[in-house]
Formats: sequence, structure tokens, C-alpha cells
Amino acid sequence: MINAPLFFCGVLSFFLSITPFFWNFRHSNLSATIFVIYVIVANITVIIEASLYGGPDVSTYWEGKGLCDIIARLPHVCGIGIICSLASMSRTLARILSKNVTLSFTVAQKRRELAVELLLCVGIPAVCLATFYIYQPYRYGLLQYSGCIVGFDTTWVSFWLYTFWQPFFPALAAVYCGITVYRYFQRRRQFREVLRSSQSGLTVARFARLLFFCITVMLVELPLAILTLVDNVRPGIDEFDFTKEHADWNTIPRIPASVTRKDFYYFTIVSVLLFVYFGFGVDARNIYHDWLVGLGLRNLFPNWKWLAKNYNDTASTGTQSLQSTCMSRPTRFDSWDAMTDVELGIEFGDKFSNMDSNSAFVVGGVQNPDTARIENSVPTAGTEPQLLDKAVKIKYEVRIEK
Repeated sequence: MINAPLFFCGVLSFFLSITPFFWNFRHSNLSATIFVIYVIVANITVIIEASLYGGPDVSTYWEGKGLCDIIARLPHVCGIGIICSLASMSRTLARILSKNVTLSFTVAQKRRELAVELLLCVGIPAVCLATFYIYQPYRYGLLQYSGCIVGFDTTWVSFWLYTFWQPFFPALAAVYCGITVYRYFQRRRQFREVLRSSQSGLTVARFARLLFFCITVMLVELPLAILTLVDNVRPGIDEFDFTKEHADWNTIPRIPASVTRKDFYYFTIVSVLLFVYFGFGVDARNIYHDWLVGLGLRNLFPNWKWLAKNYNDTASTGTQSLQSTCMSRPTRFDSWDAMTDVELGIEFGDKFSNMDSNSAFVVGGVQNPDTARIENSVPTAGTEPQLLDKAVKIKYEVRIEK
């Protein structure tokens, strides 16, 4: 018999997590991508458990040897992986706004950062998984309405190897989020330039999405982790005896319960938050557009203007974002860095990189790019702006103002 509410939540959460996965994968957000992978794996586990162990009579449950040895541990590993990835995401955002970030990174620096991210996101959950056996009193159990579970003792070993880290990493994420917000207000005038120089590939909108997502998940996770810690510690911490702990290792208890495990619904909450932050917006709509095109269904929805793809596949912003910025009126930029924020650098290269600090760039629309003037020409007063370079195939001009 299927546990219908849990099965529905698992399926819904699985599909809500797909778009955030592709969103973060496309933008090379390693920690966020691993975060979503943990959520997806946890939701698959929930679906399996709800399908096989949803009946009210726990005595009739399939024993599940082999399968339960795996899926009973996955929710705990994914839970640890989620909070570790959250801390890694928060650390990455804080580092982007660090004053120590330079315009270029050596290969050794990139490898070091990759190693730190993998250690936080994968290494620590792997250690937790490897040490479960030490403080598990039995192989696994079968819980009514929830299926396979693993139990932990209340000794100091389980406290330091598992329980302690549940509030630690959300608290670490809170510290990094606070540092990020502080550094933003400290460097808000140079915020765009800092993002560009960090080589992270993040725009202001993407950075904001990641930051607010980290803050939201942290605000959900930290109180829950503290309550869990208090509940586990309140009965007291016992002495550890390995032989005594594993005396009934091969026993598979069948445990009656009145309701489904509440931590299963935690993954649904996280999936909803993922979709709220990464399932909308320009980037997400372009993902949906690609899926419709790949399935040959794009022509079935000709009136879905909100789903129209509005930039090239090779860049998240580009000519079209320049178009929306400059169509209405000329735009003045006080620096080449600021002008690069609308991706003019892609079109014009380094033409103006040697201009002095007293110059400014003015961008305006023109109707006929074929009437372009020669490079470095300056329009006289009262004339319409013209395109400086005929080789540029967009209907805009850039001129230098002293």
C-alpha cells in the first residue's frame, strides 16, 4: 500500500528540483549544484519508501535487505550534505566580495578552491556515512508509514560524529551570510566591478538569488537543527561500548508509529524554496524554452510570450540585454567597467580600454548601422548618434565624451 501524501510530496519535490539543478549547473555553481543533487536523491528515496512501506500493518512489511541497507542511510547523508553545501555556498559568496579577490587566479588557486568546496560538500558527508556503523545499535529498522530507518545511540561518539554537526554548519552558513551582507554594504558602489573581477560569472541578479536563498534555508535549518540537538542531548550522553552497542546488530525491529517521519517533509520544503528562487526569471524561462524546443512543442504555445527566449544560448546576457537597456534613450556610463555590465565588452572588445579617466561612454540606438562613421569620430552637436564601427552588427552606437 502506498503512503499517498508522502508519495505525492516526493514526486512534486523531485520535479520542482529539476529546474534549479539545470539553473545552477549552467552557471557553474558547484556548491549549489551539489546541494540540489542531495535534494533530488533524498526525494527519490522518499518516493521509494512511500511506495513500498506505506501500509498501516508494519508486521507485513518486506524486510528489504540490501535495499534498506542503502536507502535507510540516504536521508541522513543528504541532510548533512545539504547543510554542508549551504555553508560552502555562503562561503563562496562571502569570498567573492572579499578584498583579496584579484583579477586573475592561478591554476593552484583554482584547484585549492575546488578542493575546499568538494571537501565541504562531499568529503564531510562521506565521512559521516562511513562512520554510521560505529554508533548504530542495529542494521536498520522498519518504521510504520515511513519504511527503512537507521537508529543512533546517545553516546558521546554519535554526538561528536553526527549530532554536533547538524547545527554547526547552518550556524557557519549564518556567519558567512552575515559577512557577505556586511561586505556588500561596505563595497556596494563597486559591487558590479567586484562581481566582474571575481571571475565568478555571477550577475547582480544571480548573486542576489543565491544570497537570499542561503539566508532563507539557513533561517529554516538552524532552528530545526538546534531543536534536534536539544532533543538528543536532553536524555543525557552515555558512555560508549562498541561490543554492547552492536550486540543486536542483525535484529531488524519493526517500529509502530502514528505519523510519517517529519524529516521526510523537510525535503519538500527545501524543494519548494529551490523552485521559488531558481524556477522563475529569465534564466529559468530560457531553460523551459529549450525543453519545449527539444520536445518539438514550442509551436503549440505561440502566445506564451513570457517564455520567449530573449538571449543567445552562448551567453546569459548579450545583444538582447543591451537592446532592452538602450532602446528607449541614450545611456551614459562613467567607466568601461560599468559599460561592461551590459555586456558591451562582448561586442566592442578593448577599443576603449586605454581611454583616460575623464572620458565617459554614451550608448544610444540608431536605425541604420550601415551609416556608421569611421572609428573615433565624434558627432557634432545636434546630429543623431552613429555607430562607430561598421563591423559591429547591432543597432547601437558608442561614442567617447570628454
